[in-house]
Amino acid sequence: MSTRTISVPPMTQKPPRQATAETLIKFYAPRALKHQLQELATSRNIALSAMLRLVVSEYVRTRQ
Repeated sequence: MSTRTISVPPMTQKPPRQATAETLIKFYAPRALKHQLQELATSRNIALSAMLRLVVSEYVRTRQ
């Protein structure tokens, strides 16, 4: 009798991207700007993406 191993993908706790209200935004920026933003985010102990969300959210809020 032979045994067969079946590969099962790992289960995650994250919902599929389609189930969230988030979307991916990509854009080009000068390297110097990215470096400055990364330093600013690092000084606040947050990810660059979180820093950009804060900046854009504040900008939109003040312009409404």
